[in-house]
Amino acid sequence: MLKKSYYVSVGTGTVEDAQTLADLGNYSYEYAVEATDQEIRELRRLMGSYEAETEKTFARAGVPYKSADHDEATDEHNSQVRELYTMIYRLGTPETRGHIEKMRIMEKLGNSDYRQPGYGRHNAEEAIDVNDRGQVGPK
Repeated sequence: MLKKSYYVSVGTGTVEDAQTLADLGNYSYEYAVEATDQEIRELRRLMGSYEAETEKTFARAGVPYKSADHDEATDEHNSQVRELYTMIYRLGTPETRGHIEKMRIMEKLGNSDYRQPGYGRHNAEEAIDVNDRGQVGPK
């Protein structure tokens, strides 16, 4: 099948072909891809799913006292982002692939922050310097 050039903006949720890009004049995009009609339909479907998950996660973010840790909405959103960027990478031009590699987004999405202080079994001890507890005044 014949592949055509398309221009993707994850920020605005758009996938445009070269003609539309020329017609819009000032359209900005983040990624250039080469795709068949079937591949671009799949990319647009993934973009729509990503936007729907973003809305769900945004709506949930305002709930007080609910941590985003281990939240299904956050996990699903991260899964959608991974799937979207995997496809953009697979279809991407060498410049697009290089940019995605440089951003390290796939690595970051695969690694939660659960190794950071405050996420372990002894949350309080990990989050503060246990050797400095109770000390008042100059050291």
